[in-house]
Parts: sequence; structure tokens; C-alpha cells
Amino acid sequence: MHTQHYNIYSHADADGGIASAIFTRYLRITSGNQNLPVNVFPVNHGPDQQDWTLTEIKYPCAILDFSLHPSFLTEKFFSLAGAFAKPLENPLGCYWIDHHPTGAGVPFLTPENCQQFLTHVRSLWDVTATSTPGLMRKHHKTLGIPQELIEEYEELIDQAEIIDAALFADAQSAHDFSTKAVKLQTLFSCSHPSVDRTALYRNLVQQLISSPRIEDLMNSDPLYQALIHYEQDLVLKQKQVYATKTKVSERIALSNFMNWSESETFPGMGRFVPYLLYPEILYAIHVQPHKSGVSSISCGINPWNKPKVGEKHLGNYFATHFGGGGHAFVAGGRITTRESHKIDELVNFLKN
Repeated sequence: MHTQHYNIYSHADADGGIASAIFTRYLRITSGNQNLPVNVFPVNHGPDQQDWTLTEIKYPCAILDFSLHPSFLTEKFFSLAGAFAKPLENPLGCYWIDHHPTGAGVPFLTPENCQQFLTHVRSLWDVTATSTPGLMRKHHKTLGIPQELIEEYEELIDQAEIIDAALFADAQSAHDFSTKAVKLQTLFSCSHPSVDRTALYRNLVQQLISSPRIEDLMNSDPLYQALIHYEQDLVLKQKQVYATKTKVSERIALSNFMNWSESETFPGMGRFVPYLLYPEILYAIHVQPHKSGVSSISCGINPWNKPKVGEKHLGNYFATHFGGGGHAFVAGGRITTRESHKIDELVNFLKN
């Protein structure tokens, strides 16, 4: 009998990648088919990705650690899928599992009422969860994930919690490349110009499906160690570049690389570098070099010097103004070169 592929759309970071590995194992246990073919698609909000809402998703599928796709709110998607898709040996439906406060991207949807509208989907949206793997551990009985599988992936789940909530002791620890959390974060967020990021993401997920041990992952391909050394050297360059390009005003650091010329070399996004350089800042804004007029923009609250009062919800702001989303403490989206005024508006929002 023909076995149809299952499709996973997951956030293109360590959190989403680890969740994909756990969920693939869960699908194979549930279906009774240890060889169930699963396609993993890393998704993100940025110039390198098509607009998520316009992306055609394939049935059956799961969306992990990312915004709900509008197809999940329509009966047409499921009726057409049922009419044209060949059945699985063991039927598996669609899932949406997320922990971002802005994950739905639909104003009327809340964590409390999502099942009312997602009648064709097994959904679990818990905005109190630190990470999606952590959500899976917390709600494994509701999702039907075996306790034994959670225990097998315990170490990776713990690392996902550290990475996604920036639970490092300080900014220096966040750049300690000897630690498991930094190694995982580095590989899933690799910025090497010669690396196919989608292929790398899929390879990492596949290795974590085969073995949940981080040591096995690091020893599975000499390329991984080389990429970590590359990123480690990059941090030194980033510190130099950020020191010249970052403007600090009222404890807000703005690193705007939008209009860098092609002749200049940009060393990637130093997520925590501004906090290394300026530990007293409250917020750090990053604007990446534009590609065809579109840039990635992100903002985070200093994990080691959080505002004592009036903390902003960055995820809600980015969902409204930059077509993105995220958490209260960190968020990302997109901006065009004609919308540079939005950067000033973001700064004023943080100041106020």
C-alpha cells in the first residue's frame, strides 16, 4: 500500500527543530510505521521566506512553534485533501502546537477558544510554555505522546528551554561555545554563506530523530564542528562591527545594517552581542541588510537587565507593524527599505 508523506512546518530555530524530531518519532509510533516518510519544512518571518499566509501547505501536516496557517481555519483545505490525498496506512490528522503569544496571527483566536474554531485540527496553544518541546513535555498526556519518548528526549527539551528563553547566566555564557545549548543554537541558526540552511536544518532534525544525544549529533558530521568554529570566530568580528554600527540612546541599542553596500561584509546577526558591548541597555534592535528591498528586523529585551516597570510586549508590536510576531521579550519580522520610518517608531515605542 502506498504510504503518503507527512509534512511538518516548524520554526527555523533550535526550538522548532527539536520539536520536529520529537514529533516525527511520535508520528511513527502513532501510525505504527517506523518508516513513515516525513518532510520537514523550516519556516520563518523574513526576506528569505515567502509570506507564510500565501504559502501552499500540504495535507496532512503539523505546524510546530509557528503561526497558525489560515488553511487550518477553512473546511475547504480538509475537504479537498480528503478527496485528492491518498490515505495513510494509519490515518494521521493535522496538528498545530505553539507557545508564542502571537502564534495565531488571528485576532479572534485565543488559547482558550482555538479548538472551537479548529474543528479539523488537533491544536495545543499554550502561551505560558517556555518552548515548544517544553510544551510537549508539559502536555504529553493530552497530545498522546508516550512518557518514554519524553524521557528519551529530556536533555534536548531542557536545552530548548535554555535557548528559547535565553536562560544563560550572562551575555558571556550565551557565547560559550563549549556548552550544549550554544552548540545547538549555533547549528540551527548557522549564518555561513555557503551553507544551504534548509538542508542543514533537515539534516540536524534527522540526526536528532536517529539519536537524542547531543554528543552523537556533534560526532555525526565533521561539518558541524567546523560550523561552530566559524560562528565562534564570527562573534569576534561581530563585536567589532556592532561597536561601530550600533547607536545607543536612552538604554536602547539600534544596530541598523539595512543599507550596507554589497562590497561590505556583514557577519550575521549577533543576537546577544549588544548586551556584551553595552550591558546597561534594556533593549537591542537589529536590522539586517536588505535583500531585494526587504530586511529582517528583530528586537529583544536584555535578559540580564530587564526593565523593572512598563515592559513592552514586543510580539504584539511586531505582529501589528512588521508582519511577524514572537514573545513579549523578543520578536522579529520584516521591513522594506521604504519603511525605514518604522524603525524610529519602534524606538519611540520602547522609549515611551
